[in-house]
Amino acid sequence: MTHDPRGPAGLTRPEPLAPPGAPAHEQRIAQALRRLRVRDMETLDTLGRTRSFARTAEAASITQPALSKWLRELEESLGLPLFERTSRRVAPTVYGDALLECIGRVLTDMRGVAPAFDALRTGTGRPVSIGLLPNMAPQLIPGALAWLREAGRPVQLNVREDTLDRMLAQAQRRELDLLVCRLDASALSAGLDVAPLYRDDMIVVCGPRHPLLRRARIGWRDAAVFPWIAPPLGSPARTALDAEFAKAGLPPPSVLMESVSWQTNRAVAEQTPCLFVQSARAFELAVRAGERVGRLPLKLSTMPDTVGALYAAPASVSVTAAIDALKAVTRTDSGAND
Repeated sequence: MTHDPRGPAGLTRPEPLAPPGAPAHEQRIAQALRRLRVRDMETLDTLGRTRSFARTAEAASITQPALSKWLRELEESLGLPLFERTSRRVAPTVYGDALLECIGRVLTDMRGVAPAFDALRTGTGRPVSIGLLPNMAPQLIPGALAWLREAGRPVQLNVREDTLDRMLAQAQRRELDLLVCRLDASALSAGLDVAPLYRDDMIVVCGPRHPLLRRARIGWRDAAVFPWIAPPLGSPARTALDAEFAKAGLPPPSVLMESVSWQTNRAVAEQTPCLFVQSARAFELAVRAGERVGRLPLKLSTMPDTVGALYAAPASVSVTAAIDALKAVTRTDSGAND
């Protein structure tokens, strides 16, 4: 007799949290988790963030004894300790950390439901939060929005710009739907799916009247003579820049200022004979727009040259549309492979 996975009246049963035949302790954990409500997850999330029974009880509008009793019963049903309690502090155990990480993703997804409904009601399409490194947005977002509109795939792009380390953590917590960045080791090992977009070297840029532009041959020793607008200390680009000088047997360059702003760097370089690094794609787009900048025949050889989009699988329809738009923009732009 064949097992029918449907319940009464032919309704399909929910997919079990523990597969059939799983060990007893896994089934017990699955049963306990199935009883968790959204309010329960919010309470656990608050306790994990505040490390305080008093503040968590106040936020949940219950007494501390009631909170303590509820948590103890939950731990007993799981058969695992979630929090360590002492007279001075409350801290998650390794099991608590694992549960809080999963709960955080669920709550983040739930918080996106109301904005998604609003966007659908107003006709702007479901919102997609997209993180980009500084200076990438002007290269990609205008064309992506135009492509989405022309393709009849309404998506609202909510753009954030920050450093890779911060946004990578946000993408892993599903606070970002998409992260566009260079595909270095940290990006490729983040546990996210990858959609490669285009290749883009990090090159050395200067003002239009820089003395080095008049030389036929230039090396890193020549570049070391001039002050630099450097990426922030500790950033991948700064590490790669220092590595180029080290390979040439030179100390790190003299740093005039730290900045990753294209407009700021370009303005300073117009008045000071300094150098800075910038993506080749951004440089070519600036030249096409009539901006006066110069390029030296030097690049950061240790920087990954592939830029891609990271996302948590499975990708929603809106995230897929956003990725398609980014691919279309970078495919049709002749500067994508410069």
